[in-house]
Amino acid sequence: MSYRIESDFPLASDGLPADVFTRHDSDRSAAIAMAIEGVDDPKKQEVRVVRVGTGEVVWRSTDASYATR
Repeated sequence: MSYRIESDFPLASDGLPADVFTRHDSDRSAAIAMAIEGVDDPKKQEVRVVRVGTGEVVWRSTDASYATR
């Protein structure tokens, strides 16, 4: 199973290489950590981690119900 990062905002980080936001990751926790780093304010600038293949959103920065999954 692999995950990708999505956002309607530009994704960038001073501490991560640019390609981290376009590749697929097999570790959901790592994908979430990278997603959070991709926007200035994840509570206001939604960023999502999506399961590749199904398109299911497994984590969303702006939705409290996803925070503990």
